[in-house]
Amino acid sequence: MIAATLNRADAFAENVAAFIMRRYPLLARVLFERSRGTLIFTAALVSAIYVGVFLVSVVTAKDMKTIFGSVIGGDFIVFWSAAKELYTGDVVSLYQGDVFQARLQDLFPAPEPYGLFWLYPPTALLFIAPFGALPYLPALFAWMAINLGGFAVFLSKFWRHGAALFFAMFSLAVFQGWVTGQTGFITAILLASAAAFAGPRPVIAGIAAGILTIKPQFGLLIPIAFAAAGCWRAFGVAALTGGALAALSLLVFGPDIWMAFFTAFGEHGARMQSEAFPIQKIISPFGAMMVLGANSSLALGVQGLIALGLAGFVFMVWRKVDDWDIRVMVLCTAAPLATPYALYYELPILIPPLFLLARRAVQTGWLRGEKLALIALWAAPLFLPGELHIPGLSLAFIIAVSAFALCARRAMSALTPMALTLKQAGAPS
Repeated sequence: MIAATLNRADAFAENVAAFIMRRYPLLARVLFERSRGTLIFTAALVSAIYVGVFLVSVVTAKDMKTIFGSVIGGDFIVFWSAAKELYTGDVVSLYQGDVFQARLQDLFPAPEPYGLFWLYPPTALLFIAPFGALPYLPALFAWMAINLGGFAVFLSKFWRHGAALFFAMFSLAVFQGWVTGQTGFITAILLASAAAFAGPRPVIAGIAAGILTIKPQFGLLIPIAFAAAGCWRAFGVAALTGGALAALSLLVFGPDIWMAFFTAFGEHGARMQSEAFPIQKIISPFGAMMVLGANSSLALGVQGLIALGLAGFVFMVWRKVDDWDIRVMVLCTAAPLATPYALYYELPILIPPLFLLARRAVQTGWLRGEKLALIALWAAPLFLPGELHIPGLSLAFIIAVSAFALCARRAMSALTPMALTLKQAGAPS
């Protein structure tokens, strides 16, 4: 059943690639050309666009507003405003939507409400506090440098291949994480570290998993994976780290802030189910069902069933496959699909597992359609969050589920070694 589903996913990916070739032939020739030089040139071109767009937005900005009407740094205004409040105000009020909206308007006046809220656990405030001590632009540049620099160093530990690293760092998923000023890079590092080091360096894995409680929705499958593989030391360190962070936040901020957090979290859950929420930005099955027109109850039901299936698959792979690359691929691509609340700026989570997949393919050979699918996934975030308007189609979900399908196919090959021989496309081109 799983193998048949993955084969259908392969066929769908190839059909999408064929559509791009027909609709955008010039773009297709650039993106799908298998020449290493062409891929590097494409990444270099995109990198120049990244830097150019950012510099133009900074130079032409007025009162921190770009020519597009958004604040320089995107959602980073949320983190900086929350961090600044630690030094000047009542931190509990961060979780009061109206109060936080007014705070954003005071700091960055705008004709319309931002519609942004502080929804992170109180433990997250411990990590962002230093940014509130800086003026906005220095804080933003420090945030970008730490995120992008840390992500590049982390990827290089997986594969010291200059061209591959360059191509990965200038993917469109990185661009989305960068321009939104969000936490996708941090989440990706923590999740992949928890997965990759659970066996060889369990203390590091446990600390990473514990810190990931600042984005708790992405750690739902980690205990299942650790238990399946018998990584009890990592499990214990994760519990201790998460507990210590929670205790420290109670000591620093008091208990009321946690009650405010849970209240705000519940209110945001209701907002996600409303018509006003930008559902095209969600990469989870819940978002895909909402885009299709399903009501929130049905969408949550489907989300729950898929999450259970993902949990079972992760358990099976981590129990039966003694290959850490495969384990990392499956856990990291399943995590954003297992939670209803995952948005397009979290796509950097998919880069480490796909980076490992590319390394494995170069070493052992590409499976049918694999290279083409990876290149398509590299380019697809260009059309997010909603630039490609096709009724009933959630491109964000398609990207996430396609990444999972590619990694799950590798896992199925590991579970059934004969399948690898049957599907092998031959030597890498």
